[in-house]
Amino acid sequence: MKIHKLTLVGIVTLGLALIILSIGFYTIARIEMISKITDGLEQSLFDLESNTRRALQNDRGEDVQAILDQVSVLNKAVAEASFSRNGRTIEASSSRSLNGSAISRAYLPLSQMKIGLTSRNHLFYRDDFYYFEGAQKYNATLLIQVNEEYVFGHLQKIASYYWLAVFLTLVLLGTIMFLVIRRVLVIPLEMLTQHAQSADSKKEAYFIDELAELDCTLSDSFTHMRNQQHNLQIALDESHYLDEILRTVADINQLLITASGVEELIGKSVQRLSQHPGYAACWLATSNPNDRIEIKALSSSLSSKLIVGMVLDDGTDSLNSPVIQAFGQRKTIVVDQLQSHAANTPWYLFAENDTHGSFIALPLLPSVHDKPIGVLGLYSLPTIGFAAKEIAMLEELAGDVGFAIRAFMQRDQLENHLTTDPTTQLPNRVALADRLVADPNVMLSIINIDRFSDINEVYGVVIGDGVLAEYGRWLSHLLDSRDDISLFKIGSDEYVLVFSECINLMQCKEFLDHLIMLSAKASFVIDDVEIVLTVTVGMAAASDQVLEHATSALKQAKLARQSIQMYDSTLSKRGQESNIAWYKRLREAIEESRIVPYFQPIVNNQTRRIVKYEALMRLIERDGNVVSPYEFLGIAKKTKLYGQLTKMMVDKVIAVFKDSDIPVSINLSTEDLLNGELADYLERTILLNQIGKIIIFEILESEGIENYVEVSAFVERFKSIGCRFAIDDFGSGYSNFDHLLKLNIDTLKIDGSLIKNLPHDRNAQIIVKHICDFAGEMGISTVAEFVSNEEITGRSVKLALMHHKVIISMSQHSCWSGNDWIENAEDGDGHLQMQQGPSWICQPLRLI
Repeated sequence: MKIHKLTLVGIVTLGLALIILSIGFYTIARIEMISKITDGLEQSLFDLESNTRRALQNDRGEDVQAILDQVSVLNKAVAEASFSRNGRTIEASSSRSLNGSAISRAYLPLSQMKIGLTSRNHLFYRDDFYYFEGAQKYNATLLIQVNEEYVFGHLQKIASYYWLAVFLTLVLLGTIMFLVIRRVLVIPLEMLTQHAQSADSKKEAYFIDELAELDCTLSDSFTHMRNQQHNLQIALDESHYLDEILRTVADINQLLITASGVEELIGKSVQRLSQHPGYAACWLATSNPNDRIEIKALSSSLSSKLIVGMVLDDGTDSLNSPVIQAFGQRKTIVVDQLQSHAANTPWYLFAENDTHGSFIALPLLPSVHDKPIGVLGLYSLPTIGFAAKEIAMLEELAGDVGFAIRAFMQRDQLENHLTTDPTTQLPNRVALADRLVADPNVMLSIINIDRFSDINEVYGVVIGDGVLAEYGRWLSHLLDSRDDISLFKIGSDEYVLVFSECINLMQCKEFLDHLIMLSAKASFVIDDVEIVLTVTVGMAAASDQVLEHATSALKQAKLARQSIQMYDSTLSKRGQESNIAWYKRLREAIEESRIVPYFQPIVNNQTRRIVKYEALMRLIERDGNVVSPYEFLGIAKKTKLYGQLTKMMVDKVIAVFKDSDIPVSINLSTEDLLNGELADYLERTILLNQIGKIIIFEILESEGIENYVEVSAFVERFKSIGCRFAIDDFGSGYSNFDHLLKLNIDTLKIDGSLIKNLPHDRNAQIIVKHICDFAGEMGISTVAEFVSNEEITGRSVKLALMHHKVIISMSQHSCWSGNDWIENAEDGDGHLQMQQGPSWICQPLRLI
């Protein structure tokens, strides 16, 4: 805004302020005048009321007219005054024309006179009073009309005087203000504007100190600007130099993104720094595992003085070396005027011979708090070769390079971690997958350590890991001369051999056979524990699914108990088709309720009577053929149908035995024991039928028990409702006596593989005897399974006579189908007595 306009705005603002003040003063004066007039009118009416009351009480009504006439004369603010006795008709008035007329105007009460006059809304007012004639009280009214011309005409004159005074004052003040502002402010500002436009250094005197200071500041500024013009040129030259550094930094930052590894990053960064026109040479060194600073890359101009791999802290004066100081103190070290220094270290000899003037050592800091991972060294020709901004930029660059080097190192470590087995340090499954993607046309074999879980269980995980590592080294040593075979470690106890040049599969199989033989002959000593291993191998020819095929071959070898198996697609396909067919057969059998219990009798060795039955699961085909559970339990567990089979067995067994006192046992797997939903169902069903006292649950020892807490809770839960428990197949595999100690077991069933060998196997006789001795001491009854002929029966009875709690379980070979059921457990001849009922019964052999 121009200064003239600003002055005009000031004058207008002053005028508005004066007008507002004048209106305020006038309003106050008007209110005071009206208040004064109102007070006079109220006094006149008070006198009029007093005189009129006195005249009426003295019975001088004719004097009222004179009194009214006198009011208009005494007070010019009263235009007319009237009197009425009844409030409807004017009896007397100072205006004779109103005498005897009706009261037609609206008269306000006298108390509202001030408000009415102030707002100029009303001129007529009334005053009601009373008087006495003797003892009689009468009401009367005085009516007045205010003289409008007198009251408001006077106010208009006052207003006119006010507005005239305001106008004159405004004109006078405006003129004075305009002249003062122009002289004091406008003219000096115009001079300052000319001063600023001319950039003159001459100083002027001003009435206002601030303007004088402003003029002085302008003069000093112009002088300072002229003095800085030279400095700007110097800064421009410096910016060009720094801009070249920025370009160098930008190029190296791009390398941080595009470089494929540490070596490429270091080499290209050094070469790019050496191309800067201000730098003569450059090298980069990193700390090795021994914390020695070793050169990793250097510019071409240094090749005659320094070499890659040279250690820079080997000199006698190494502690004073700027390289060592930069690395140890984590800060930048600058050495100017190299000619004045005397040193005998590689970094200085180069500078001395080439007469470079300055050197800077920059620590490579991956982050603010990390230890340096190396040092970046730069040489320049000027004696004072590095400015503060340049050093800051180089420090940031060194930090970025250090961060990138650390990132590449961590990436390499991560890749190694992802692709290397931590126990054996062999390539793992990820590395194998990458290898198969890159070269799918290979033969592959999987080597599995047999029963490795037993090694972990017997000796512990530490020795188990030692075995894995030692066997991996053994395999690596065996394959040292075979460049065509790559070794990988997958899974917990599996190794993979990849044959890249296996044209003849039989030759590969011969090599694997030889490897299996050597593995069995070798022994591995871990912490003074000697362990001998056997392995199983599955191999597959090249295909898109070679790993899956080798895995399938390994499973086939395990099932067939062979040491090596070549993948056979027909066998695998038939196995899958068989699994699908069995799944459908099981679903149909469940839906049609063709899962039925067979009952095998258990005979007491002393009484020769049947003391209980064992419920055995069977699947009845539609054509009546009976299928053993060994053919379908595996697929039932894999397809989640096993729980339904157990429920159906329990329902049918309880339906048969709910009205019987003869105990019956039901087999439960570890999967059943850990199935909470099944446990709830069993408990509800047993309690509903009140049959807990005759139910015996048999736990399969051959499946192994790991979660003793949950299994023990299951045992105690059902023993609380009357059920009993037995361990089945005890003596098979690696039997664990810990089961008997940790679980509250009632009966121990000795595995049939021991019982059937009793007549001719001395070891079996010793094992069975010790099992019976142990069970007897624990108060656990024992059952001898698989008593299939008279000779085994004799041996079992003889053993039973020595151990009074041994019961003989008959063979399952003598069975028939029918609708028969037991009425009495046994007749006098030792045979079963049958009655009509829906079940399958196994007939015991007659005891002699």
